[in-house]
Amino acid sequence: MCNNALPATPVQVIEGQYLDQQKLMALLKNVYGTSEEGKNNFRVELRLNRYKIYPSEHVRNATLTEVQIQDCRAYRRR
Repeated sequence: MCNNALPATPVQVIEGQYLDQQKLMALLKNVYGTSEEGKNNFRVELRLNRYKIYPSEHVRNATLTEVQIQDCRAYRRR
């Protein structure tokens, strides 16, 4: 087995139902930032209505809070 298949940093999984993609991307850029080359310090994968966020090695301690995620929802209960 190859060890390269395992992510070096923890993956954060967010349920994608009713999530505003533009708000999420703006939040991710704010939390994780960009590299000196102008590339994002994260990678996002959407499968089966779930977003998997893979932060780069440089920003291991940063994660999104539940409040930040709720702010990205397009539909919120009041």
